Amino acid sequence: MKKILLGAMLVMCCSNTFAQSEQDKINKDVWYNFMQAYQDLNASLFNYIHTDDVLRIPIDQNQILVGRVYKDSNLNMFNLWNERKIKQRIQFGFTNRIQKGDWAYETGIYRLTRYNGYTPEHHYGKFNVTLKKVNGTWKIYMDADTSEKATVSESDFLKAKALQ
Repeated sequence: MKKILLGAMLVMCCSNTFAQSEQDKINKDVWYNFMQAYQDLNASLFNYIHTDDVLRIPIDQNQILVGRVYKDSNLNMFNLWNERKIKQRIQFGFTNRIQKGDWAYETGIYRLTRYNGYTPEHHYGKFNVTLKKVNGTWKIYMDADTSEKATVSESDFLKAKALQ
């Protein structure tokens, strides 16, 4: 009986370690690159973290953008930000992270900080993404968010589990 219990504990320990290492890989492949792309205004890096057939759903705009259309809109947006010399930073707090095999689903709160001179302006929203592992690299397959300006705040962001 002790051997069975010890074996079960070992399996649970190893499963948790595997899940944690996949989460670390997701952070590295997707979220750290996402934050870096926003900070550096790097459209190429931003588009790289998305699958070629990505679905982008900006809920507040009642739209769905697919694949190349979305990636081209990113190029235009990042070019505009570069022209305007936008200084910004985006951070993520997670409320749910589920991963199985080559798929993951994550929800949370984002905080986008834009700097107007020395004064930071914070913008918040809720996001949910579906991630897909493509050739060993995690990528965003579906990205939906809403700013919900009246209902999402700093306190919501602070309640979520911050990306470290």
